Amino acid sequence: MEKFEARQFTARYNTIMLYTFFAVLLVSALLIAIQTISEDKFERTQLTDQFKTESVAIDNLLVRVTVLLDMMQTNAQDFFHDPRMSSSSYLKNLTPTATGGYALDQVPAPYSAQDTGNLTGEGDIASFNPDVTREGAVSFNPDLKNEIEMAFSLNSSFKSTRASVPNAAWVYYTSKHKFINIYPWVSSAEFRFSEKLYKKEFYTLGGPEVNPSKGTFWTSVYLDEAGKGVMVTAAKPVYRQQEFLGTVALDFTLEELGNYVKEFRPGMGALAIVNTRGQLLAHSSVTLTDSSRFDDALPEGIAAADIRGACLDLKLVQLSQGYQYICYQLKNAPWQVIYIEKKPLFITRIFSSIGIVFIVLLAALGILLYAIKKITYREFIYPAASLVRHISKQGEDKSAPNRLIPAAWQPWFLKISETFQQNRNLINEIKQKNTELTDLNIALERYMPKFILVISVEPGCGATTIGNYFAANLVKTGSDKKTVYMEYPDSKQLSDRFGFDEGARLYKHANGFDIWNDFDLGDVPQEAESSLLMTKILNQYANIVMQASVSGNVDKFIDVYLEPLFRYTKAIVVMAPSTDGDGEKTAAVVKSIQRHVRPDQTTLYTLLNRVNETVVMDPVVDFDIPFIADLPVVGGTAFSIPEPALRVVSEIVERIERVHQICVFIPTTINIDQPFDSTLYVNRTMVFLGEKFGGATSSQAKGVWNSDSSGIVNEVVHLVVSYTTEDDLNRFANEVIDYIKVLKAELQQDAMALEINKKMILV
Repeated sequence: MEKFEARQFTARYNTIMLYTFFAVLLVSALLIAIQTISEDKFERTQLTDQFKTESVAIDNLLVRVTVLLDMMQTNAQDFFHDPRMSSSSYLKNLTPTATGGYALDQVPAPYSAQDTGNLTGEGDIASFNPDVTREGAVSFNPDLKNEIEMAFSLNSSFKSTRASVPNAAWVYYTSKHKFINIYPWVSSAEFRFSEKLYKKEFYTLGGPEVNPSKGTFWTSVYLDEAGKGVMVTAAKPVYRQQEFLGTVALDFTLEELGNYVKEFRPGMGALAIVNTRGQLLAHSSVTLTDSSRFDDALPEGIAAADIRGACLDLKLVQLSQGYQYICYQLKNAPWQVIYIEKKPLFITRIFSSIGIVFIVLLAALGILLYAIKKITYREFIYPAASLVRHISKQGEDKSAPNRLIPAAWQPWFLKISETFQQNRNLINEIKQKNTELTDLNIALERYMPKFILVISVEPGCGATTIGNYFAANLVKTGSDKKTVYMEYPDSKQLSDRFGFDEGARLYKHANGFDIWNDFDLGDVPQEAESSLLMTKILNQYANIVMQASVSGNVDKFIDVYLEPLFRYTKAIVVMAPSTDGDGEKTAAVVKSIQRHVRPDQTTLYTLLNRVNETVVMDPVVDFDIPFIADLPVVGGTAFSIPEPALRVVSEIVERIERVHQICVFIPTTINIDQPFDSTLYVNRTMVFLGEKFGGATSSQAKGVWNSDSSGIVNEVVHLVVSYTTEDDLNRFANEVIDYIKVLKAELQQDAMALEINKKMILV
């Protein structure tokens, strides 16, 4: 009875202490909560004031941009009220360029490159310079002359604008009449007018149909092609009375904006500037690129739609997961300044304010530690340790001993046991499917297209003709398989040579092969073009013939355009030029190719096609096609391959056909290490492979393998090898596997080895 009363006393005491403990905590928490609420109100007001000051400062920075654009627009349009009658020294110094346009590549005295931009354009100088003699149908255009003079008159505005905006990169005027004046001055060899500029936002957003109000507009964020980093453009349209002429624009980098936001409450939150497209123009902690998105910079679980909806008043708005934000709509740009930070939990702020009180409470809580320890051990530690032991035993596929586990933990033990059992069942299913996966692996290895790459060292060596001969021969030898011919990277002559529409992506030649003309690969780096092209072609054609003409630096051309193709090629044919008397040029190309190809995967040939009777060279090449008189030009009509060329082409095709190897391993032991004479099975296998693939050879090899029961086992094996074509490999591979399965059963083997194209498969 006393024991029972003692337990009752302890329980009553614990209850009294618990109530007292909670009473102290409640009073303390109430006082601290009042203080915390007061501090929170002050901090919110302070944050709002700081944010407003920062946002107005950013807006003031943009005021300069809009004012300067207004000034340049006004100066440009006012010029036409009283245009210059005589030609300026700028206009007189415009000179033709090698590209058929004109540029101010020589700045006239007394001006310097710091005083002027470079005006470049397309067209005849005589059309706007009255001092230049006009020839043919070229007529003088006074309106164009006045517009060019107007563009030159903006040079002083350009100079002062760039000086006023610290992060300004370029200031320029772009005309719809195919010219641009860009400041600071840069040579036309580095930058000149191109009609591609008309697709840029600094021009397209200024047209009357898009911008009828003729106001300032801002572009998306982009990466400067001149290497000045991430930037944005502000621009305004220029009109002559009611006629839209072009846009005056200012490019400036986002570095200055980044300096503003990085100095705002560092380490506490994130300040960002965002445009209407959701792009980041500045962020206090994210390194900007032209693809930086506001969505990506937000904390996990916060959506941009939750933030950018209300920027009308400066108020802190609460978000999920303890975040808050404040937003400001800039008046001088269609951008928003947004600050977001994680607000500490109210309870966290209370504990941070407790100070010494927390230590006192911690000491009081220590009194309860012993009792909590005992309860925790019984209700959590012991069951958790038992659960870990249970998991370990299940992983070893052993049964754990029965233990007294609290009822609340029993479902966990049962669930773990079920999960491990399901895993064991899954492993057994995987083992059962292993044979099917092995057969599938063999099938995947069979279907590699025949790819012949014809490389022209110089123009005029007949590479296109030879390439078409290869395509026609592949069609004839494999009529059930699709064949394609293409020229890469220069495919501009295809439509003219074969007589099809330049816009057609595919042309069916009369000899049965396709001519590929689909080189629209999108905006990808040069190094990725060839790989992307092969991705589009490989799953469509069994035979591929590509002709490539080397240009420029040999090593660079091969590294950029051809190296990614070498992994697919069965044969590379280098066309020796008729002018390469000592073979030096051909050898240079071959040497560059050999840096990348593996002789066991790709065969490299040199071929001389004597295109005229005057070729008297005697180079060291693999194949030499003599001059053939009255040979018609290969075009869109059907053609026949001349006999001398047919012999060469057929031989190369035949060589790349018979490159597949199949090898069967015949053991000389049974029951792990008991020797027996397997000569009968070797001869039987040679006959089998010879009937299927036209021949077979055998050889002996000595090897070891690791037996689970006997350790390392030394054994002599017989290797029966056949070389075959891809068609025969595809036709008889399944029969070979079935044959090996029969041998495995007769020879009492757990598994037998089959090697296809140097890849081992256990059957």
